Amino acid sequence: MKSRTMKTVIKISLIFLAIIIIIPFATGLLYSPNNNIPENYIGNKVEINGRMMRYYQTGNGEDILLIHGSMGSVEDWETLYPLLQDRYRITSIDRPGMGFSEIKNKDYTIDGNAKIAKEVIKKLDLKNVIIVGHSRGGAIALRMAIDYDENIKGYLLLAPIGYRFDDPNAGIIDTKMISIPIYGEGLLVFLGPIIGGGKIEKKLFSVMKGDEALFPENFIPFRKELWNKPISMATRARQTDSYNNEIVKYSKKYPQIKHRISIIVGENDQQQIVIQNEKLAKEIPNCKYIKLKSVNHYIQYAKPNEVVKALDELIENN
Repeated sequence: MKSRTMKTVIKISLIFLAIIIIIPFATGLLYSPNNNIPENYIGNKVEINGRMMRYYQTGNGEDILLIHGSMGSVEDWETLYPLLQDRYRITSIDRPGMGFSEIKNKDYTIDGNAKIAKEVIKKLDLKNVIIVGHSRGGAIALRMAIDYDENIKGYLLLAPIGYRFDDPNAGIIDTKMISIPIYGEGLLVFLGPIIGGGKIEKKLFSVMKGDEALFPENFIPFRKELWNKPISMATRARQTDSYNNEIVKYSKKYPQIKHRISIIVGENDQQQIVIQNEKLAKEIPNCKYIKLKSVNHYIQYAKPNEVVKALDELIENN
């Protein structure tokens, strides 16, 4: 009787092991993301050191490079394109592993993203660039600012996350398991259709709170469709998992930044982000700090004209 029970336990354990580990890993090995840009999406592709990156460019004039946040795409700047394209040449990118951009090696890190952004500037021949970074895109912009580049005129940071961040969405499954190479993508092939859309919607509602009327009607449905891909969700998890270790090292160098930097934060954003931005503005020399009343995290949607005004001032003062 005991022998039969033991065999049953072993059998169940092997099935459980196959479901939890072996099948997702095998699926991850077979997984190949489709990074082709559909016809109804904007943008083109450019090759950057063996990886194809999606970018969108519009307008004429001085160069501005836009870097989106944790998850996102070139569409995250849709409110700014019509306001800027008459005076500036606007270039935005899908960060590695996001939208329709490919990812290699450790592109998901702050350092990896910063290097890719610098290569995009070179490849597209952008001159005297103003860098605009939103949220974790602001952390990438800060990493770029630490290494002084005379081809960059200045930085505009929208609700940047520049220090250690307590991500309420990070967890064993959401971050640690999904961040495992190959296995994470395989696991998300199964979990993504079940829980991915709901998690994305919940996160977006939290950062839109109070500003909902200012967003396009399809804002959440569009992003649920574009973001809920195994490669994108796994990239975000890896970024989250490595973020704090990286940012502690880089944040010590903020007082050395030589470029002019402007920061905009909404007072209704997460309290730790507001506190971080106040600290950041004090640590960076020649920094202009703007705190907007009754605004949450997506400043470019809530107050696009304030972003344009800050850009104009930053360019005039350089």
